Amino acid sequence: MNYEQFSHTINDKEKNIFLVDMTQEVEHFFSTLAQRGIGKYLRQGKRIGIIVDKKGFSSGMICRDCGFVPQCTKCSVSISYHKLESGDQIGLCHICKAQYNVQESCAHCHGHNIKGYGMGTQKVAEYLQQEFGAKSLIIESEKANSTNKIKKIMEELHQYKGEYPILIGTSLLSTAIPSYPLDLVVFFNADMGLNIPDYNVGEKNFNLLYHTFLHHDNAQFVVQTFNPEQYSIRQACKLDEEGFWKEENEFRKAHNYPPFADLCVLLYKNEVEEKVFTKVDKLHKELLYLKEKYQFHDLEIYSTPPLIYKIFGKYRYNIILKGKDLKNFMDIVFTKLNLTGKNFKVDWKADSIV
Repeated sequence: MNYEQFSHTINDKEKNIFLVDMTQEVEHFFSTLAQRGIGKYLRQGKRIGIIVDKKGFSSGMICRDCGFVPQCTKCSVSISYHKLESGDQIGLCHICKAQYNVQESCAHCHGHNIKGYGMGTQKVAEYLQQEFGAKSLIIESEKANSTNKIKKIMEELHQYKGEYPILIGTSLLSTAIPSYPLDLVVFFNADMGLNIPDYNVGEKNFNLLYHTFLHHDNAQFVVQTFNPEQYSIRQACKLDEEGFWKEENEFRKAHNYPPFADLCVLLYKNEVEEKVFTKVDKLHKELLYLKEKYQFHDLEIYSTPPLIYKIFGKYRYNIILKGKDLKNFMDIVFTKLNLTGKNFKVDWKADSIV
């Protein structure tokens, strides 16, 4: 058996959470348990929600001969692919929204062995149609702005009048939809976001899982993961917020992250890559000089590229500063160095390092 069951009683309602170890089913999109649950709930005419971490059809295209992955020309991210109603696919940068045609040959080696990788919401919907003959309604945050998301979703559900027994969405589905309770919620990949090199990914992942479990009162849950021992996932399945923060705070304290230290991120960007390197290197040395001159020995100062190195045609680089006496140091920095200008961004009390 490759899953654990966590049972809870909340407001006199039983809530079961099944944590599935996908390392034993690596060749399958959905675990055996999830497929059985989806089939059972469809036969019973119940409502199902699938939470997927990627929009569109596939995360990108890869050349199986040389490994080349096409990227956006303006942003250093792979081009995602979306399927149109005609059945054709179109490439889209999820950062700048630039569109690209699907290439039949590799731009690097000119080979033709090009395949899509990654499962987006559209591909999951296609798979469920093929396997179960079930139609799905894809719900994504782009379909409504922050003030009327739920209203738009309700209008869409009312329009189709129950034609779609499965809702597929990204994190927007973590919130319960009024008058449309889900009976089964499947996390396609509970590891979503954990590979991002940021100090607070555990908190974000825990909150997504934990609040989804609490918001959907009547639902049962299947949580698919390749890291069943990861503490943010396990503590969420246990509904143990205190236990999560005990482990999370141990990690943050050991690595000098908030709330045990202050964090500031200086971002510099420029259309010319060489100017970015030159400016950041100079600024980094100046900061280290001030640190030593004014004896802020406990501060950490280092430079690193952000998660997305280029956005809208501008190259970007971060200088990270963290420590318990950071405010006093930054007061000195602002009097000694010029950190103004459109290419500078100072994120004081930063909640992310990427």
